[in-house]
Amino acid sequence: MIVRVFKAGISRGESPVNYLMSDRDHTGQKRAVAPEILEGSADLTIAVINNIQRKHKYVSGAIAFRDNEQPTREQMKQVIQSFKQSVCPGLGPKHFNSLFVLHLDKGNTEIHFVIPMVEMTTGKRMNIHPPGKQNIKLYEAFTQVTNHQLGYAQVVPDPLKLALSDFERHTPEGKTDRSNKLYLHKRLTRAIRTGQVANRDQLCDFLSEQYGVEITRKGADYLSLKFPGAAKAKRFRGPLYNENANYAELVSSARNTKQEHHLSPSEYQQARTTLSQHVESRRQFNVKAYLSPRVLRSQRFKATRERQTYKPITTNRKETSSMKSQFSGIKLIARQILQEAKAVHATRPTTWTTRDKAAVIGSMQSMREQAMHGADTTSDLSVFSDIEAAIGEVQSNINAATADVNSARTPKQRSEAERRLAKLMEQKSRLKMQLGQARIRQLNSLSGMKRN
Repeated sequence: MIVRVFKAGISRGESPVNYLMSDRDHTGQKRAVAPEILEGSADLTIAVINNIQRKHKYVSGAIAFRDNEQPTREQMKQVIQSFKQSVCPGLGPKHFNSLFVLHLDKGNTEIHFVIPMVEMTTGKRMNIHPPGKQNIKLYEAFTQVTNHQLGYAQVVPDPLKLALSDFERHTPEGKTDRSNKLYLHKRLTRAIRTGQVANRDQLCDFLSEQYGVEITRKGADYLSLKFPGAAKAKRFRGPLYNENANYAELVSSARNTKQEHHLSPSEYQQARTTLSQHVESRRQFNVKAYLSPRVLRSQRFKATRERQTYKPITTNRKETSSMKSQFSGIKLIARQILQEAKAVHATRPTTWTTRDKAAVIGSMQSMREQAMHGADTTSDLSVFSDIEAAIGEVQSNINAATADVNSARTPKQRSEAERRLAKLMEQKSRLKMQLGQARIRQLNSLSGMKRN
């Protein structure tokens, strides 16, 4: 078993979810076995992804088992739970959304997943696959521990293997590049195994003399090679293309990869310790980023503002009167928003109709326009407390709707709960955007008065 994670997705939610649920694979061929949802809701995942306003919206990947590895349904569920606890420690179902789909059409077992890049109680960005060596070590340790617990052989990377990109694996154009690169790579590994090439410098000379390949760039861990007649160079990555690669050791290690390797008791204990350390580190980050009480964050923000020194701002009576009027306008809008949120909560047991949806959207649009064209400035952060209370009310409704999704007994109940949850998340996003716009106007107004 190994976990593969693809590049962060930037498309709408329909793209990854429809691919996972389609009865045809990436080549357009009909799948021999139809996909099956193991956990999550396709419609809900689409709604969550489409509600994210940032460029990078989701992380997708696959937990892939080898042909001779046949996990039971119970083992698959255990792997999914262990995976979520490892990559999202400290967070529960109300904090993040996930979709796991089983693919059996390739002859082996693959559990594909899509996880939106958002923490749902705060709206903040959440990435289960952040850049950095610590993240890679967490995934490696998870793979080692899981394989050992399931009784599978460990995944031992072939040191002579060519590293391929997702583009080269999954696109028609990339497959053409991959074919040419693999052809040349196989001949290079043969030369290394037979002793014709002993280091990277000799490899470069071998490429030029035997195949007429131009070396356009030498990186610390890659070579850029330009084939005869080609317009662009191709980048070759892998252990044997590293500048300090020891080819004799690589060949010896490659022989060992042909044999199955299982962890010894001490190796297993070390892998568990490594996994626990990285999971705990990520848990602490999640607690600080998403679970810290709101009041504590507000106090820190307030303390920071108090330490900053500003020149006194003088305003005349006319300006003061205008600002008080603007405060009242913002509070009125906030009260309307809170009433709207409570109205959504009151309709929770019922099914949303087209007319209900149009009424809510129209009401929210009207209030948003009032916020955009109404009050322009304030120097008192407490003015926004009513809007924040409205967001808190909507969040309570989201938590309740999430519980309804998890406890639904029939497909109809689950579908209705998922629609309510998607609507509430959209409402929360709009409220947070409105609050952010109001704060920006506040800062701009303060800056303007300061210049005057």
